Amino acid sequence: MNLNNITYKFYHKQSAGRVFVVLHGSGTEGVESPFIAKVIEGLTKTRQNVFGFNFPYCERGDDSSSGPELAEEVNALKQVVEELQAQGYKVTLVAKSLGGIVASFYLEQHPSETVELVVLGYVIGDVKTEAIRNNLKAVVQGQNDRFGDAEAVRGELGDISAEVVEIPNADHSYRNDQKEPVFQDLAVEELLKLV
Repeated sequence: MNLNNITYKFYHKQSAGRVFVVLHGSGTEGVESPFIAKVIEGLTKTRQNVFGFNFPYCERGDDSSSGPELAEEVNALKQVVEELQAQGYKVTLVAKSLGGIVASFYLEQHPSETVELVVLGYVIGDVKTEAIRNNLKAVVQGQNDRFGDAEAVRGELGDISAEVVEIPNADHSYRNDQKEPVFQDLAVEELLKLV
């Protein structure tokens, strides 16, 4: 695998044809964040491959993404998808927050009939909704998500036929109103039902 300039975790399941590519949200922990680690661990139960990687800004120790066009993030995702597809894998992007935005920028620039997308915490107004029209399979949204609840996501999606699951009382990071991550396991359970 020629991804020497990318930090990643790859759970390789022999003879599995699909790979879940996990895209982390904002912050500096990337694939090491507790929630993304739970997502990766949960997806290994599907008996498919799981590939999680850090966006370049994490490796530099920056607090935020490369800018409004997300050029570095999109380029890193392009590199990962192309490498995995070249190995014959079917790709499903599992994208948390910023990861969903990056996925939408990527799909706008590199439309695909075969790449599926599941978003954990849809950022209404920042995701390029039209770009993911043919790829979006599902969204897992907290009821108290600051970007909007499940109904707001459905309104944003319009006639896009993706399943939208709401986690009651959960915020954007699947926490309660005391900021405790009590709904994260439930969000992963719902994700596993959808993939």
